[in-house]
Amino acid sequence: MPRRPETSAKAERDGCTPAQLVDADDLEHLTPADRCLLTSSPPATIIPGTSHSAMRITLGHHADPDRVAGYRGGDTVRGSRRVVRCDARGVPVREEVMVAAEESAQFHRWSAATNVDDAVLEQMTADIDEAARRCLIEPPATVFSSLLGARDDVFTLIAGRQQPRHTTGLYKIAGQLCGLLAVVTFDLRHPHAAATHARTALHCADMAGYTPLRAFVRRVQSNMAYWDGRYDEAAALVEAALPDAISGTALLGLASQQARIHAARHQSSDVSRALTLATTAPTERTPDEPGIFGFDTWSAAYYASEAHYALGDTDHLDAAVDWAHTALDELTAEAQPKALYLATARFVLANVHLAQGDLDAVREHLTPVLRSTHAEYRTATIIGRARSLNTLLAQRTDLASPTLAALREDLTEFCAHPAPTPPGLGSS
Repeated sequence: MPRRPETSAKAERDGCTPAQLVDADDLEHLTPADRCLLTSSPPATIIPGTSHSAMRITLGHHADPDRVAGYRGGDTVRGSRRVVRCDARGVPVREEVMVAAEESAQFHRWSAATNVDDAVLEQMTADIDEAARRCLIEPPATVFSSLLGARDDVFTLIAGRQQPRHTTGLYKIAGQLCGLLAVVTFDLRHPHAAATHARTALHCADMAGYTPLRAFVRRVQSNMAYWDGRYDEAAALVEAALPDAISGTALLGLASQQARIHAARHQSSDVSRALTLATTAPTERTPDEPGIFGFDTWSAAYYASEAHYALGDTDHLDAAVDWAHTALDELTAEAQPKALYLATARFVLANVHLAQGDLDAVREHLTPVLRSTHAEYRTATIIGRARSLNTLLAQRTDLASPTLAALREDLTEFCAHPAPTPPGLGSS
């Protein structure tokens, strides 16, 4: 094939042999036997010449989904230009036709291979349901390790190969696991790590198109902001989640959270609207809300109690007592004890009774917490409540007595033994 000298010289400088070059200007002069059929792969590299351009093409490669062809300059692209050999009439030779068919068959086999099937997803979904229930009754440090192992497993599966519908299911499960890790990591006093898990959970919810998980994670994020005193951010997160609260108890949880945020900002009219919304919200769980993914009426009750307590006048304090007792009654009737939430309800009652000046009632509800809440259940929020109550007791000089002093001493000892952190989980 005729080739201009300057083209060949340029080819050698670029690491191409003359056999790999076809002068772009001469393609129209090739005979049928010499002509190449070029596939619609990525465009060939154009090598500028002195007066002409030579088109560099790769010879003898066949399609392979795992092959990455290298190009000049260190760049890599998937696939390459290929040459199809033709007979004298310009028709592809039989070998080329057969190879193309085999490549399609290879792709079919590669694409059909999977590391997940319906049975695997069914089992993983059942495991998620169990983990969400365990988060309500077991210490955070105990659940952390099992959640982390399960999350690593699902991340590995996603990195493999499966059918798109199975990939969607895996992203849903990965998001749920990250959401649970956000909850327990925050309970273990690592808010930065918890926020990271929450952001990943939201990403997975988006990848899966799974709305219930978005509502749950936004509520978790709002709760973290609330406990950090970032009330405006906490309120904005609830507002962002409300459009996703379309089934189950999601609206109950968000409205309850909204009520105590507004109460912390002393916006009584907004508190009333949020509590009204909570009382009309659905209380029946859906299959998408196992364990901690749902929001129980006893949670709504102590949230309402906290909202009334924060508003502070006599009527609100009376309402706070009623709601806290409702939460306590429902919790004690549960088949499986929920130590974290029992302690929470009792701390709320103790706070309200202290505001009413009833130190004996404070001791009545505080003593069971201090005696029966083992260290592994003393999460960030429980310790926060204990410290806050201790501070409030110190401020009540009008109630100074041996009882008050003893309660303060007991609270100090309680706070000295928070829930242990799993090995390897650094402070943040």
